[in-house]
Amino acid sequence: MSGPRRCVKQSDREALWAGLAAGDVDTLCSDHAPWTLDAKLDPALNAVTARQGVADLETLMPMLYSEGVVAGRISLDRFVALTSANAARIFGLYPRKGAIAVGSDADIALWDPGYRRTIDGARMQSLSGYSIYDGWQVQGWPRFVVRRGQFVLADGEITARPGDGEWLRRNRTAGVLPRSGLVSRR
Repeated sequence: MSGPRRCVKQSDREALWAGLAAGDVDTLCSDHAPWTLDAKLDPALNAVTARQGVADLETLMPMLYSEGVVAGRISLDRFVALTSANAARIFGLYPRKGAIAVGSDADIALWDPGYRRTIDGARMQSLSGYSIYDGWQVQGWPRFVVRRGQFVLADGEITARPGDGEWLRRNRTAGVLPRSGLVSRR
């Protein structure tokens, strides 16, 4: 594991939350790497060969929502900007992605803001069998995910079929995130 999200010092965590809220951090992502715990803790590994990353793709948005929005650290608009709109702009996919508008792909996560769940990596989609957040209580979880107008997740069940993905060409604004064009800085 590496990166600022797993800072040890409280002051570092507070600074990261302040940066997320203030708009100093444009987007949040996962370093998802679904190693099993045995593979991560292999005694033959050293600092050079250590297996980086953790299996946290499925928990990224619920943890950010619960610890950010529910805890009052970031607004709901900022949550959307951090998890969707700003990434679409940075990667040159906006407005096809990252927007709910005529002509966009109609990608949306339908959220249950009151749903409470205890993180249990053994029950997640990842084959790693654990989560670094095992035992954490979160509030808020995606109930449905719609991609290009089709349900791909319904109450925890993946309904997408293999091969349904689509390769998208980036537009000329890839890598550009004009400060005046941010979805939300609050």
